[in-house]
Amino acid sequence: MPDIDIVQTSSQPKEVSIASVLIPYALNDDRCKYFSWVCCGLSDEEALFVLGLPYSWLELQRCDEKFHELESRLPELRKELGQEYAEIDFYRNFRLVLEKDYRIIRKSLGIDIDAETGEAREMTLLDHSYLLKMRSAYTPQQLMLLKSVASGNQDGFNFSAWVSQNKDIVQVKRVDTVTMSRERCLPEEEIQQEL
Repeated sequence: MPDIDIVQTSSQPKEVSIASVLIPYALNDDRCKYFSWVCCGLSDEEALFVLGLPYSWLELQRCDEKFHELESRLPELRKELGQEYAEIDFYRNFRLVLEKDYRIIRKSLGIDIDAETGEAREMTLLDHSYLLKMRSAYTPQQLMLLKSVASGNQDGFNFSAWVSQNKDIVQVKRVDTVTMSRERCLPEEEIQQEL
């Protein structure tokens, strides 16, 4: 499989682009950019700094009813966007991990051919170590977990239910620790002196 170059088409981070979709201003409008940054977790001062805008600009915008209404909804917007960002990052990173796994497996099978020499690429010690650790992730139980997470079930993933349904593969260990302290007993002479 050829190496894939990921090219960012905009100087604006993807998180800001996603947030911009939920904000009712044009994408090139400073108000939209401001809300995009604030929804991504920046404070108003930080967003103004990134945009190169003075605080007086923000005070002026707050006089606008629509702007003020959006600012009052910031916690709600952050919550919506926060979950979306987490899901996007999770799936992106998971896909990249699967791609790495695929490349290591191809090397281990001797079917990863070097384009210049025409020979199979050799595995490094790091590749061997990665392959051994990777094998534990490819089990029927892991597939069940992946399906459960990817299904988008409204209730979310219920770990307790999963553990109770998979008792044959889940090991539960309980450790109780008891700590006792012993009070120092005074000799009879010291007791008499205290009296």
